[in-house]
Amino acid sequence: MNRPELQSQPIQSGDASILAVVEELTVSLRPAGITDPRRVAIDVVAALLGVPRTWPMLNRDVTVDTAIVTSARSAVRMLGAGAPFAYAVGSVCFRHLNLFVDQRVLIPRPETEVLVGEVLERMEAMRPGSASWGTALDVGTGSGAIALSLASEGRFDRVIATDASLDALDVARINASRSAAMLNAEVEFRHGSLLSPVRDVKVTALVSNPPYIAYSEAETLPASVRDWEPPIAVLSAQNGIAATAAILRGGVRVLESGGVIGLEVDERRASLVAELMMGHPGYTGVGVGLDLTGRERFVFASRR
Repeated sequence: MNRPELQSQPIQSGDASILAVVEELTVSLRPAGITDPRRVAIDVVAALLGVPRTWPMLNRDVTVDTAIVTSARSAVRMLGAGAPFAYAVGSVCFRHLNLFVDQRVLIPRPETEVLVGEVLERMEAMRPGSASWGTALDVGTGSGAIALSLASEGRFDRVIATDASLDALDVARINASRSAAMLNAEVEFRHGSLLSPVRDVKVTALVSNPPYIAYSEAETLPASVRDWEPPIAVLSAQNGIAATAAILRGGVRVLESGGVIGLEVDERRASLVAELMMGHPGYTGVGVGLDLTGRERFVFASRR
């Protein structure tokens, strides 16, 4: 049975039912050619309310205030302009965290969740039953997703997070504040390129999702990435390998003996990164890890 065409009128003022908001958003989304605009409208409302996707239509008669309606309309306008969903609603889920995101930072991806999980498993294997895992380092923290996940799920005493962008660090600090009740470790943010802010520390784990797309490949990226996400977090010189290679070189300096390094990489360059690691006398136990779709997405090693 076909759903009748919605003829919803814009909500004029004051509180409105969830159903009324969903119907208005659905009508607004249709001209943008978005697939399943009603589903997207429901997802927008759910994200703004911080509830599961099924909740809005199970509670369609519940009223929401004007602030939610205003935010929902703003989100729909951004979606219509091609913005990624996370930017439109201002948040994204990452492992156990709900993070604030905007165009100052890269949107955390599920692949990076896998990276964090693998590093946590390797730390547990390295120090089974230990009450303290020492200090972890997140290079190029962006939204703080990796650093805050390590601080909330691991047994580190301290997590240091670096970024070359002051704007990104502002976002990461917002997320640290939002996640404070979940953190088991002190999180320290430092401004500077890659490992330059951490010349004074030794760490047991170094984790990074550095920029790894070549500048020559920028135009081949999806518009939602190319036109919206910060180039500093996406693009790297030397055919996309410059940032990764710099982290490998600097990692030897900051990692304790036996310490774990885990990097997210371009699937096309995973073998190259692994070869660089194997060719460095400071690393041992080099291995390539797969993401949820079976692609070579991570490279791991231990400090010799």
